Amino acid sequence: MRGYRGWLVLTVAIVAMNWRAGAAELAWKTLTVRVYDNADVPKSAVRTALEVAAHTLRPADLDVTWLPCSASSGGRCTLPLGRGELLVRLVRSPQETGREDESLGTALIDPASGTGVLATVYVDRVERLARGSNGDLGTLLGRAMAHEIAHLLMGRTAHAGAGLMRPRWTRAEVARNARPDWSLAAADLRVIRDRRGM
Repeated sequence: MRGYRGWLVLTVAIVAMNWRAGAAELAWKTLTVRVYDNADVPKSAVRTALEVAAHTLRPADLDVTWLPCSASSGGRCTLPLGRGELLVRLVRSPQETGREDESLGTALIDPASGTGVLATVYVDRVERLARGSNGDLGTLLGRAMAHEIAHLLMGRTAHAGAGLMRPRWTRAEVARNARPDWSLAAADLRVIRDRRGM
């Protein structure tokens, strides 16, 4: 538990230092995402997740560079975020959270400025959904990461009626694995491109 709290404090500190930096101009083509795996996800699942998330975001004209960070990481992982950089935390949901909350993640966005740099994905909830639908953990984790990153890129927490940005994902949808369910809608892609000045 001490390790988790330490990472939480570090993450919050980095986000606080960069909250205003996120409000700067967003015109960039390469997105760097620092990934903090605090849930001990199997390495093969993480590899798949990063590939799926990058593929899902590619239609927004983004090249994603993933930067794995850990408790022992130094270098760039400890520096303040730069332009075109975001953080994704892979964690397990807090024990005090009831099972009625099954959202797979959150994106921390300042409603006044429409900016944010921190997304969280709850790995245990993704695991439950994958198990319950015979889905692949890495694929579903990557889709959840792409969903939360897209919230940050669009600067809003609102959801769409269909596609990747819908608010709830059902077991039937995961099992069906229809491409439109896991793609960013044209309207979402336009918002991301417009905010980046592309």
